Amino acid sequence: MSQNEHLSQIDKGKGLAEQPSSFDQLKPQQQQFVLELLKHNFNATRAAIEAGYSEKSARSKASQLLTIVNIQAAISEQVKAQQERILVDADYLLAVLRDDVQADIADIFEENGNLKPIKEWPPVFRRGLVTSLKINEIQVRGDDEQIVQVKEVRLADRTRLIELLGKHKSVRAFEKEADSSQIHIHIEGKDALL
Repeated sequence: MSQNEHLSQIDKGKGLAEQPSSFDQLKPQQQQFVLELLKHNFNATRAAIEAGYSEKSARSKASQLLTIVNIQAAISEQVKAQQERILVDADYLLAVLRDDVQADIADIFEENGNLKPIKEWPPVFRRGLVTSLKINEIQVRGDDEQIVQVKEVRLADRTRLIELLGKHKSVRAFEKEADSSQIHIHIEGKDALL
């Protein structure tokens, strides 16, 4: 199933099949430009080259394509469809962050201080908050020789997680007055000055 057919199926499921999308109204090479733009992190020059436009004129062609209203609308549609497919948006990331920040390390230990079996840990710890579990057996010599298990639990760096999530293009928590409705497109070379 082509990208175009896939998106039409999404639209039909939402009762939007009556009107063709902006993406559907584009010429095939323009559609490819839009798809390449998403694939190459909004590098318009590279997207133009990958869509088959001349390398020599790719920068100016990219600039020109980005002024076309249907292409702008198609980019917005594709970004929204991509977010729906991967089910990750600012709300999702903030929920994950909230869960990570509120996770209580005591939830992975029994009352006596022993580590619970991993299958009994809350999902937040099993899905990445615990980065490693190391178990060492130490032989203790004395009157009664014993083997003692030492368990070392390493947690993810929460500060780093917060930083990464805050920098995500959908969240942009550290940008001044972030507007999630804006799409930032990079154009290389002299055409970037236009």
